[in-house]
Amino acid sequence: MRSPSRPVRAAGLIAVASGGWMLVAVFLGVLGVRTSVPSWALWPVAWGAVFSAAAGCLVAAYTGTDAGRAFWRRLGGAIAVLGLGSISQTVDTTRHPDEMIAIGPLSGALYFTAVALAVLALLRLPGRRRSWRASVTLWMDVAIVGVASALVLLQLLRVLPIPAPSGPAAAALRVIVVGTACAAVVAIVKVGMSGTGPVCGRALWMLSPVGLLPPLAMVLAPAFQRWAHLNASVAVLPMLGVLVALAARAQTGADTAGAAPVGQGLGGDLPQRTVSRIPYVSVGVTAAMLLAVTLRAGYLPERLAAGAVVLIVLVLVRQHAALRDNGRLADRLADQARYDDLTGLPNRRYFTDTLHRRTAGTTVAVCDLDDFAALNDRLGDGTGDEILRKAAERITLTVGGDALVARLLGDEFGVLLPAEHPLADPERLAAVLLQAFQAPLPVGDHDLLVTVTAGSADGRDEAVPDLLRRAELALQAAQRIGTNRHQQHTPDLDTSAQHHADLAAALRRGLESGEFRLLYQPIVELPAGTLSAVEALVRWHPAGGRPVSPTEFIPVAEQTGLIVDLGAWILDKACADAAAWRHRHGDAAPRISVNVSARQLLDPELPALVSAVLARHHLPAQQVTLEITETAVFAGGPALNTVRALRELGVGIALDDFGTGHSSLTLLRTCPVTTLKVDKSFIDELNGSPQQEAIAASLSGIATTLGLGAVAEGVETQEQADRLHVLGYRFAQGFHFARPLPATDIDACLLATAA
Repeated sequence: MRSPSRPVRAAGLIAVASGGWMLVAVFLGVLGVRTSVPSWALWPVAWGAVFSAAAGCLVAAYTGTDAGRAFWRRLGGAIAVLGLGSISQTVDTTRHPDEMIAIGPLSGALYFTAVALAVLALLRLPGRRRSWRASVTLWMDVAIVGVASALVLLQLLRVLPIPAPSGPAAAALRVIVVGTACAAVVAIVKVGMSGTGPVCGRALWMLSPVGLLPPLAMVLAPAFQRWAHLNASVAVLPMLGVLVALAARAQTGADTAGAAPVGQGLGGDLPQRTVSRIPYVSVGVTAAMLLAVTLRAGYLPERLAAGAVVLIVLVLVRQHAALRDNGRLADRLADQARYDDLTGLPNRRYFTDTLHRRTAGTTVAVCDLDDFAALNDRLGDGTGDEILRKAAERITLTVGGDALVARLLGDEFGVLLPAEHPLADPERLAAVLLQAFQAPLPVGDHDLLVTVTAGSADGRDEAVPDLLRRAELALQAAQRIGTNRHQQHTPDLDTSAQHHADLAAALRRGLESGEFRLLYQPIVELPAGTLSAVEALVRWHPAGGRPVSPTEFIPVAEQTGLIVDLGAWILDKACADAAAWRHRHGDAAPRISVNVSARQLLDPELPALVSAVLARHHLPAQQVTLEITETAVFAGGPALNTVRALRELGVGIALDDFGTGHSSLTLLRTCPVTTLKVDKSFIDELNGSPQQEAIAASLSGIATTLGLGAVAEGVETQEQADRLHVLGYRFAQGFHFARPLPATDIDACLLATAA
């Protein structure tokens, strides 16, 4: 197995060695100016720098994979050939010491081969895969960069002095300049536009300045002619060695670190940008060059003018293509903003926009999948998504192609029908939707029975902008009754909705201003009727108004979420009263029962809240029982987890209204219950039919067998109390024993009992 540290260390040492060769070259160059050194003194330094760079490329190839390894091998070969060319040029310089840059045929051929191999390595470097449209755009950008670079290079060749006599040497220098410039442009295009594939983008950026070295050599050649030991080639070759060695070191580090070089952009290892700046930079540089030439010469030469025209045409075509792409993108984004990704149906925005544009009679229905949240929790998100897709298909098939079907919210769908549609009657439309879901939905390998509840509204002969609101009001009214049913909008629902909103606002104000009170209904021990526990019941007395019944404000608190704050207040107040009774009466103080709503059980912070309240009032957890309903925990999931966490605190858990739910016996196996509160409906008919007594007796027997407490609710007569005791009940509550009392009256009862 390869050790990642060894290649990195080797590449680092090679980079340091290349830097060392560079420093030696500078030292010898300065020394030769001040004193006499051999004319060939710098050439071995140049060889060392070049061959060190070739070694760095081989190390980068060692750590690379596939195309990346092939690239660094090819580049290493090109650098090695360049090194051979430098050795050959050493001989040429020795033979012709009077020439500024002496390059013989062999040296020129080796340099040309090195440049060709480097360009070939860059060209064969794969980029990212693109669509045909993106590929055309890329090649247009490449053409812009190519034309701009050609114009700059053409002007550069005209102004740069050629430090060689005319003939093969001058031609070789021009080829080398052009070749290295092409290599630099290809490197920039690769890293900045087309993607670097398996090669580190930072490494290619480090290689791109190599294209500036041949023009630099031409500029330096006349200045170095005074000193025999100085040569333009030996001045730039160590620079080349440093750049290549650093690039190889960057590649080795990226390979061993597991970097993902694909699609790197201007930031080296940063992700590729959608729009590259390279074409814009190249056009800007070219424009500056053309302006400078025009200002200096007083006119723009024909060759540059022709190139400028070609460049302008390319830019215009590219911008036209960009505008078309932007238009397509805008259309696609508009579609995404109007359609649901999961089902492919229009979304709520599309639905409401269509409804607002309607000028004729319209019928709207809204349906919601019953208990979808429980299904999603039990079966998983993947199955939940498939249920939504299948439901969307069924609704669409049911209402036909002339209807607009949309996914409005999570599991809520809307249907819009014109007045002439056969199903335009709101009552009929809602009934058809319910009937459509009487058959199971095929989801994967299973058939799931998923029912819906629907609300509908009719615009009669003219469009009504708030039909959707009306249909959703009808849906909410249907859901309050139950599931698998429908409701048509009526004017009374608007009145009820306004009352609901007003009541919610008043509820918040009342909670903040202390308008709520607690009463306590005794739970007695049979047969003597001794006070054993109390159930906390909340009452609302608005300032300056009539009392509001719990049956009126509790549902509003549930729907608005205010039940969480109200429930926290009830718990704190009840525990404070219980702690006060315990302080005054000791073990004779009654246990306290507090109702917890389904919405509260969905709050993961509820166990922490209960624990904090118990600690604040120094109340033992065994003194508190929390009453929950069967429907609140039937689906399991977060609510049942919360109940288990509450039971771990030590508080009791009572199932309120036991026997009326559809899963009572199942819950006794899954929910950590300590008490069953038998619903009043089983108590009312005692001393009536034998069947009624059998049910009441069986519920008491179940509780006894499971080691649970049983409390009979709604006892109103002494006969009921006596019969309940015979049937095995030991605890009961109801108006026969006492109506709900203030805390002070409970205190008085305890004092009377003690006396």
